[in-house]
Amino acid sequence: MDKIQTIGEVLSMLRRRFFLWASVIAAGLLLSLAYVLSLPREYETSATIQIEQPSIQTGTTSPGSLNADMLQKLQIVEQRVMARDNLLTIIEKFGLYSDAPLSDMQKVDLLRRAARVVHITNPEFRWRQDISPSALLVTVRTTDPVLAANVANELVNNVLEQEEKRRTARVAETLSFFDGEERRIESAIAALEQQIANYKRENAVLLPGGVEALRTRLVDLQQIELEVQRQILDNAGTPASGTSIRAQRLRRLQEESELYQIEIAEIESAIADMPRIEQQANRLQRQLVKLEEQYQAITVGKAEAEMLQMLEANQQSDSFTVLEKALPPDWPIAPSRKRTLAMGGLLSVVAALSLVFLMELRSPVIYTRSQLERQLRLRAVAAIPVLETPTKRRARIVRRILKVGALVAVFGGLAAAILNLSR
Repeated sequence: MDKIQTIGEVLSMLRRRFFLWASVIAAGLLLSLAYVLSLPREYETSATIQIEQPSIQTGTTSPGSLNADMLQKLQIVEQRVMARDNLLTIIEKFGLYSDAPLSDMQKVDLLRRAARVVHITNPEFRWRQDISPSALLVTVRTTDPVLAANVANELVNNVLEQEEKRRTARVAETLSFFDGEERRIESAIAALEQQIANYKRENAVLLPGGVEALRTRLVDLQQIELEVQRQILDNAGTPASGTSIRAQRLRRLQEESELYQIEIAEIESAIADMPRIEQQANRLQRQLVKLEEQYQAITVGKAEAEMLQMLEANQQSDSFTVLEKALPPDWPIAPSRKRTLAMGGLLSVVAALSLVFLMELRSPVIYTRSQLERQLRLRAVAAIPVLETPTKRRARIVRRILKVGALVAVFGGLAAAILNLSR
């Protein structure tokens, strides 16, 4: 580094090596320009879908649950739009990636990366749970501006179509479910009511006043049976032949006593079995009450579903409306050619200066008086200038003019190319 120690020596070095570093910079800029021009341009466009909240609310759900329900709806719509079959239909319709040997899965993956659906919410009210997204932003990025707009608008149409299908299918499925449940529960209630009626018919004790009647009958039978036993004892105390009237009366009284005892045992058994019978009857009644509660809930749900169907028919529920269609963009969004060219130019300057310094340090030639004095550590007495003949001077000037003209032409072409990039 003894050869270059002052600003003047640096400027002298750059002046002597002008054509070298200028050529390196020009070559670097040309390579950077060729690389920039080879980069494919990417265009991005967006379409906006406005989400209209329902003018009539159904049910008693809280605002937070309504917001969660809306987010779930948007997620379902987005998943259906970005489904593989739907994206393959769009790829085939617009001939996307037809010039590349890619499989269907690779094409779908590229389109999923190029397209996105974003929920738009007012950032000032994002902390509130009752604030739902007010719009959807469908964005597509491709190498063709017209194709980007067409794909974005097609995705918007798919969003609207999927939302319409989802709402219609949801209402139809809900009504079908409630209709089926209503018929099922009606049949179950009718069957259970018939079972309860048969059970009460088989167990008369369950009828109104049945227990009191049994107990009254039991008391009467017990009194009658006591009276019969008394008569048997009275007749048994008098001896009689087996064919006498008294003996026949005794046998008849004994038979009556046995019949009364059997009936008394049956009534006592029925009264003793009363808790089990009542327990079974209560169980059947609880099942009936449960079915009636389910039927009432089904009726309320069906009424809400029918109301939702009417709102859908009158377009009073939440709906999607195209606020802005996607238009072909005028300018590419990527890559930044100016930035890439500037980085290439900066690297070219660094490479040119590094090459100039390296060649200057490796050169044994001493150009200035100060360099000579530093190398020899002696003071120079005199400096003799280089003497040129007129012919050599003219030849040197012509060579310089040609080199400068060539560099000017190169830099002029680069300037024109840069201006073309900025348009």
